[in-house]
Amino acid sequence: MTANGIAPSRLARQAASIGLALIVPALVVAAWAAVPFFVKVPAYKLPTVMEIGEQFWVLTSSGKLGWELLVSGSRFIVGLLLGTALALPLGLAIALNRHVSDVVRPALVFFQAIAGIAWVPMAIIWFGFGQGPVIFVIANTVFFSTIYNVVRGVESIPAVLRNAVRSMGGTGIGYFRELILPGALVQIIVGLRTSMAFGLRALVGAEMIAGTSGLGFMTIDASQSYGTDTVIVGMLVIAVVWYVLDRAVFIPLERKTVVRWGLQRFQ
Repeated sequence: MTANGIAPSRLARQAASIGLALIVPALVVAAWAAVPFFVKVPAYKLPTVMEIGEQFWVLTSSGKLGWELLVSGSRFIVGLLLGTALALPLGLAIALNRHVSDVVRPALVFFQAIAGIAWVPMAIIWFGFGQGPVIFVIANTVFFSTIYNVVRGVESIPAVLRNAVRSMGGTGIGYFRELILPGALVQIIVGLRTSMAFGLRALVGAEMIAGTSGLGFMTIDASQSYGTDTVIVGMLVIAVVWYVLDRAVFIPLERKTVVRWGLQRFQ
């Protein structure tokens, strides 16, 4: 088959995949739009699809939605980078050094049981309201999710394979680059993906409690005056942001690393 024959086939598969992915959202919107014809529901409990669209336009045209999204996005990126930067080296140290593991792992297991959102009261005391507590909670959440998957990824490499590489003189950077990184990469990517999802949830929850701006604050603030349309717009934007992040960041990442190295077949 020629390259010209492959391209249309690939495009057709992609179009079919997009079509299938839109079925459930389309059914949900259709059912939502049909509710007023069968049940009388007050707008403050469940706005119509049209009202949600109108409020989305109001929030967008006024610049409010864009600003809140920018604030939340900056907090999310900072918290994600902090949590990941701490988790990656410590996770590798725990997995590769028994002494570090013996000292650090018990404390990690203990603190891992405390949900990130449970740190909000202490974070408010330490940092006050605003940026500080939100970033702290995101970093905390990302840290524990990432470090768990880093340790698990390295420890999943068979001991016999590690010993074989060492017996052939594999040490230092070469040992890490040729065995540890490829062997643990799949689990590390899974961990980063999970960490981003958990971090986004932590962002919204922390903004609702300790924030003075951001998408989470916007939704909880609107709920105080029964602005359900704004609440739903905020929820939908959060969902779309995660979907775009997942498709724009992790799908290409898997294609360029995991699949290229032959560790997993990309679907």
